Amino acid sequence: MATKTSMLRALLVALCLTLTTACSGEPHEYNFGISVAGGPIGWPVRVEELTFDNNWSAPGGILRGGFDHSPPGGAMVILSPKPAPNSVQARWYSYRTKTFHQIDLSLPDDFSNRVNEWYQKYPEPKYRHYFIVGFSGKGEALVWWRARCMDCGYDRSEDFSTPIVEKAQANIVEGDPSRYRSQTEQFINEGLFPRPNE
Repeated sequence: MATKTSMLRALLVALCLTLTTACSGEPHEYNFGISVAGGPIGWPVRVEELTFDNNWSAPGGILRGGFDHSPPGGAMVILSPKPAPNSVQARWYSYRTKTFHQIDLSLPDDFSNRVNEWYQKYPEPKYRHYFIVGFSGKGEALVWWRARCMDCGYDRSEDFSTPIVEKAQANIVEGDPSRYRSQTEQFINEGLFPRPNE
């Protein structure tokens, strides 16, 4: 009887170890929002494509500002929980220079560990976390993380934000600026920026 009990205990321990190992291989998912910034002021962009890890995406659209703020800020997107991304891919159009930009930006190797630490230091629901990406009309990209205190009212002293990638230069790529002619004319007529050289 003692042998059967010992065998059952050994099998149970082996099963628990196997399940623990299998679960620890899964990336942890976090409940964070995506904030997409553009600009700076006078340098509007149209983000055509925005993906993370070449796997999941978020909408971009026309962005007129927020790139030069600290922390940057812009359009908000709330998604289902996701793992901390390892990379950001984007393609955008600069209305002012009539150029298309594209980047595949790798994030630091320790980024996922840092996100885990920030969630422990700034726990939900008191804090809401944001993954911030920004794309400028000058062809630069940036990435920040922000934890915003949700029950602090106007006191922002308990907020946390930090740059992950401060400025990365994108590649200029092919594209058809005529697709954005009417929006460009509207921005020029509003006085947002001078007419680009023809």
